[in-house]
Amino acid sequence: MRELTETEASSVTGGGRIGEFAADGGAVGTVVGYIADSTIAGATRGGLAGAMVGTSFGIGYAAGTYMYERYQNS
Repeated sequence: MRELTETEASSVTGGGRIGEFAADGGAVGTVVGYIADSTIAGATRGGLAGAMVGTSFGIGYAAGTYMYERYQNS
């Protein structure tokens, strides 16, 4: 079995940038939620909120990048 090339890996991983932003936002939100509440429940709420913000940012970033690349070449 061989290792995937970078192009192959990016095409099969799914999610892409939006998933990365959601995961990063969730991680930051978990830490901030725990620091703010000092409870696991606070960490959970913060992680959920961070993932939602990260997803929203990722969708906006992906749409903006698409529009920029699409109209720059026209």
